[in-house]
Amino acid sequence: MSLLNKFFKEADKKAAISWAFYDFANSSYALLILSFVFPIYFKEVIVGVERGDFYWGLLVSISILIGGLLAPIIGAIADYDSRKKIKFIIFALVSMVGTAFLFFSGSNKLLLVSLIFLISNVAFELAQTLYDSFLARVSTKETIGRISGLAWGLGYIGGVIAMLAFKPLYENGYAGDFEFGYKLVFPLTALFFLLFSIPSFIFIKEKPENKNRESLSVLIKHGIKSVVGTIKNLKRHKNIAWFLLGFYFMNDALVIIFSFISIYARTTFGMEFKEILTLLLIIQIIAFPAVIIFGLLSDKKGSKKILLFTIVVWAIIVVLLSIATTKTMFYVIALLTALVIGSSQAIARSWLSKLVPDEKRFEFFGFNSFASKIAATTGPVLFGVVSVATGNQRLAMAALVPFFIVAFIIFARIKEEKIESLPQVSN
Repeated sequence: MSLLNKFFKEADKKAAISWAFYDFANSSYALLILSFVFPIYFKEVIVGVERGDFYWGLLVSISILIGGLLAPIIGAIADYDSRKKIKFIIFALVSMVGTAFLFFSGSNKLLLVSLIFLISNVAFELAQTLYDSFLARVSTKETIGRISGLAWGLGYIGGVIAMLAFKPLYENGYAGDFEFGYKLVFPLTALFFLLFSIPSFIFIKEKPENKNRESLSVLIKHGIKSVVGTIKNLKRHKNIAWFLLGFYFMNDALVIIFSFISIYARTTFGMEFKEILTLLLIIQIIAFPAVIIFGLLSDKKGSKKILLFTIVVWAIIVVLLSIATTKTMFYVIALLTALVIGSSQAIARSWLSKLVPDEKRFEFFGFNSFASKIAATTGPVLFGVVSVATGNQRLAMAALVPFFIVAFIIFARIKEEKIESLPQVSN
């Protein structure tokens, strides 16, 4: 048996790899539009340095909150009308088109650009939620962890490739003649996103189900009713309710780390921009094999055990960050971070796929998305408040330890349900 066959076992290799490549594709958006190239342009050109941070933070928070609120409703609708794949494709395409239109951004276009980004990012969040929900459809009980890990790992590789491929366009900034090339990154990111998403658009298969064709208003009413009903009957899904709460605390801490690690490195350790960029690239590269290995371990040892282990590692990382005094120590901590940076989320995704009932799969992933989005809007505020109030970033970083402790306690009490099989779709 070949290594590839051993890895995928009974899972459909073509469907699983195609699904995983969407993570590879959308990482270009996550890195260049949400984290690196566009935020700088938005702050310094579209808004202005003085107000840039406020408007960017406000815009991102609003888009994340809208996406989080809509996700359970869209998920419930997808479960009801059984037209999940087309919704995934539509939201992904809307995000790509919006990203391409950012090329027309510039000074004195704050309202227009904000609207384009808002639509693009909400669509991105909804597409991601629907995409995550397909994990059980391309996996088996024995492979769900490794396939989730493979996708997360490919995401890191995709981000590195996109960042390096477009580097000649953004490395000189946006001043003067360089502005056209800088803005060209936006439609090229959309093209990268589209090209590598095509396999998932084609080869992810839906179960043959009777599709309920209703008007949009009827679907929306059903979606809202289903979400309200699920909330009222959470006692029937205690494990999932506890999982979502644990995920909130874990993700709250992780969002803070992801949002502030570069600022922390520069402010507390005095690292130069090039040093930080090099370190981020190294982390991305190491994270690729690490997340696949942890995925394999979760299939063999159980998602619960491996997730709890990564949470302990995160707590250690946070403590070390708060007491480290040299760049050398920071580099060592960064390497440790690379081992678990994607593993916690990838394993959590595969564990949730095992817990949720198939008839409410997309709705519950919507709730999971809501939990992560709320964390993304509250976590960074906490770090900022503690840092400003104390004047010490180390204390703000140490304040994350309780989040990991609470998450560990909650996840530890959840029963790791044994599922005989996961739903499969034949080609």
